[in-house]
Amino acid sequence: MTQQDAMALLDELLEAARTGAIIPVRLPGQVEAIKNALADSQPPTEDNHSGDGTEEAPADMQAFLKEQAEFMSVAVHELRVPMTSIRGYADMLNTPSMGELNDMQKQFLQTIRTNAKRMETLLTDVSDMSKIRGGTLKYTIKMDMFKNIAMRVEKDMAPLAESMGRTLTFDIPQGLPVLNTDGDLLAKALNKLVENALRYTHEGGTVTVRAEANDNVLRVVIEDDGIGMTPDDLAQLGTVYFRSDHDYVREYKGSGLGIPIAYGIFKILDGQVDVKSEPDQGTSFAITFSGMI
Repeated sequence: MTQQDAMALLDELLEAARTGAIIPVRLPGQVEAIKNALADSQPPTEDNHSGDGTEEAPADMQAFLKEQAEFMSVAVHELRVPMTSIRGYADMLNTPSMGELNDMQKQFLQTIRTNAKRMETLLTDVSDMSKIRGGTLKYTIKMDMFKNIAMRVEKDMAPLAESMGRTLTFDIPQGLPVLNTDGDLLAKALNKLVENALRYTHEGGTVTVRAEANDNVLRVVIEDDGIGMTPDDLAQLGTVYFRSDHDYVREYKGSGLGIPIAYGIFKILDGQVDVKSEPDQGTSFAITFSGMI
């Protein structure tokens, strides 16, 4: 899409928003093209340059992204209702009161439940990513101990680690100061990184989560001994929908939203991310938070 086409598309969308007309759903690539074209049309300045090296979208584009986020929130809610019903009836069919099932029928029901759960997770991720980009993700800052947050992550991820034959360990010392953060959001972001580490570590591998404090800075490290990443992969890390071409990565049907969601949440919570990785040598994510009390 050329810059002229992108500007014409944006004008069409803004006019539809002003007149109350139906706004057509746009593919993510089209939205990215609009943002890139607008960014190319003006030089970076202190006023439109963000702290992470990316351009801030103009006010009109921010309004469009916000409206898209609100639309996506409604759409996800409407899609989640039938998915919940599908899972519920699948569970009901698997109860003794519905009669004995043969092995093939049980396998079919398990496939339905697995894919319904995957769809629900995808819907949540799409909604979260849309809210992050539109600036509408809700969060509440309050005092929380990181050890409590880490315990939530361990509770969420331990079953996955066991089912995949990986070892998940937590090294969280006592005495870490209280954080001013949204504990639920932080746990969600850490879950994304831990799940990613478990997925791309070979069977029998180890994923470790550890934390340490230095004055008013908390450093959380998630490291694995998995497949690692190439320099090209590292350069693309955090890009929406990006997935490595590594055969081991392609075996897992991911959406390419996990890391971008985690990065978006860390940015909201003023966390700084540093990544180190080498092919076949594992990966280490280090996230630092300042302002502890």
